[in-house]
Amino acid sequence: MFSALEEKQIIKLNGQLSGEVTIGLVYSQHSHYNAFKDFCDNLNRLLPGIKIVKGDDSPEQLPQISIGTGLHYQTVPAGHELQPFLEALIAFSSNSSNTAESIHPSLKKEKLPATLTLFIAPQCTFCPAVVRQLIPLPLVDDKIQLTIIDGTLFPEIAEPHKIQAVPTLLLDEQFRWTGSVPLEEIINTINSRDPASLGAASLENILKEGQASNLAAMMMDDQKIFPAFYELLIHDKWSIRLGAMVVMEEIADQNPILASEVIDFLWDRFHQLSDQVKGDILYMFGEIKDRRAVSWLEDVLGGEYNEEVIEAAKEALEKF
Repeated sequence: MFSALEEKQIIKLNGQLSGEVTIGLVYSQHSHYNAFKDFCDNLNRLLPGIKIVKGDDSPEQLPQISIGTGLHYQTVPAGHELQPFLEALIAFSSNSSNTAESIHPSLKKEKLPATLTLFIAPQCTFCPAVVRQLIPLPLVDDKIQLTIIDGTLFPEIAEPHKIQAVPTLLLDEQFRWTGSVPLEEIINTINSRDPASLGAASLENILKEGQASNLAAMMMDDQKIFPAFYELLIHDKWSIRLGAMVVMEEIADQNPILASEVIDFLWDRFHQLSDQVKGDILYMFGEIKDRRAVSWLEDVLGGEYNEEVIEAAKEALEKF
């Protein structure tokens, strides 16, 4: 529940929202999900102009609140963080903000997608200012995704990134700022990155946008399979893995030598994966047609594997 002061802050928005704002709530089996649901239910009670859309397609992922398509909260906005969240609702309802108008000309039109991850903590008094600074980025550019994470609420995300202080901002898991976040420097970095430095999240966003051909073209132009791309080929989620396979089909058709760079990685990981992923790996061997894979396919045919995996090996061998 909100405090009396927080309720007053929220109710004030009824006269400030220019139109209906849709908030997405990701269903999760995580123990903190109810806190996210209660926040959205109480927000909707105080702001009838807010529409809450509850998604239930990925119960295994962490609970999340989204505003628009590019701003994601893996934190329950309260205390210091409530006001920036409310300001974001106003900005998204009118599709503008003073900060957004000032940064829009600085962002190149033809640039790579960017995934920004900001770690905060509820007791941090500096974090709201950084949140305010960054929120306009996904508002003015649909190639930018911003996720705000409470590192104390979700230590399982913070610990692998070695987050020891907040605020800490990550760009594509390659660039990091802690404490003061210089917006101009962030924009310059977004504009000038090497495509090979893209993180897995940004590559996933390219695939989700149906831009597999563009990703294939980027890697062929660079004559390199981007490091973060390998894991997408064996991703647990079928839609992401399928997008990565489409990329590999295109590269295999136009540049078989480049496509062959992935086969050692795929075979090294083959035995650790589910039968469905195994079948997809064998399918890719058939598309790439590197002769080194022939002996591996024969090993599968002579081994103790699921019937569908063996069938995938047969079909792949027929393509050589």
